[in-house]
Amino acid sequence: MVHPGVNSFDFYVQHWVNAPAGHNAILDLLGVVLAKFAPEIWALIFIVMWFWPPYRRTRARRAVVYSVVAGVVALVINVIISHVTPYRPRPFVLEPHLVHQLITHPKDTSFPSDHAAGSFGFAIGLLYAGVGDGIWALILAFAVAWARVFVGVHWPTDVLFGGLVGVVAGFLVLGVRGKLEWLVNLVYIILRVPPEGARRADP
Repeated sequence: MVHPGVNSFDFYVQHWVNAPAGHNAILDLLGVVLAKFAPEIWALIFIVMWFWPPYRRTRARRAVVYSVVAGVVALVINVIISHVTPYRPRPFVLEPHLVHQLITHPKDTSFPSDHAAGSFGFAIGLLYAGVGDGIWALILAFAVAWARVFVGVHWPTDVLFGGLVGVVAGFLVLGVRGKLEWLVNLVYIILRVPPEGARRADP
């Protein structure tokens, strides 16, 4: 059955991606961790990138600030979209007997995906730290988007559109990063990051 709010592409691709769910413990664990704990994973990445080069200001630290802002902007856009578009039932709601649901989730509208939007916003923001950082961050964002479909809580176009929102938000933030200098400096002050060139006093 194809719901009026779900096209045939969503229907077939969702079943193709979701079909292996529940048949391989390792794959299930990977999908559940990525789908359920993506915010915590990104937070851990930001913490590591922030404290890895201690006591100095770096592109990585600026990238973390831009990345967080991009993710927040993407989520705000998503909230607006979800309130102006018709309700779209999640896969496990529309087809409870066909979808392999691996995580619990409210039966709210599935379009667009907040996890995909936030993840791609974060990933684009981290491009400022360097191409290498941006690439692995984008790989993680794609993995999160896959996982949300794999565990049965999103349709493919939910994550595709959410990802697009994140990409637009990320490049928008990077494009106006000069206007965010006040925020970067404020974060430096709050977290007591010394000025460029300053050295930590020996104990």
